[in-house]
Amino acid sequence: MRVALERVIEGIIATLRADVIPNVTDSYARGQAVGVIDLLNNIGPRLEWARAPILAALRERAELLATVGPLLGGSAPDLASLAIEAMSSAELLGEGDRLDAAIGDAIALAHARALVDPAATEALGLLTRYLHEALTRDMKLTRKPLFAEIARGNT
Repeated sequence: MRVALERVIEGIIATLRADVIPNVTDSYARGQAVGVIDLLNNIGPRLEWARAPILAALRERAELLATVGPLLGGSAPDLASLAIEAMSSAELLGEGDRLDAAIGDAIALAHARALVDPAATEALGLLTRYLHEALTRDMKLTRKPLFAEIARGNT
């Protein structure tokens, strides 16, 4: 799941205002933090998530649901009918959340039927493999935390 970029920026600004600036004793450093808030306020409205990765992820989820839907006796969402190319990034993220919910429902259904229905067992395997591959991709994008530098208080 991805959060709207506006919410990420709002969260950073709120943290700087509530937790960082009140605890910085050096006036220069405090001024730099206020400068970051100003930068975020001005750059925020000009930024949005890259559309291509979001569209690719939506298509991948829809393909997964198109594969497992018939195995579970249901239908799959049709992204073509949604005109996803014309959606804003926020709308695309919302559609991603809807597809994630459908995947969660499919997992619950496949898990409930897996002991008695070979098709459900196959669907559960496909869903599990998708989740594993998606998490592996996400972890490759996640940088290791800078715990040592954070603890020392420098960069």
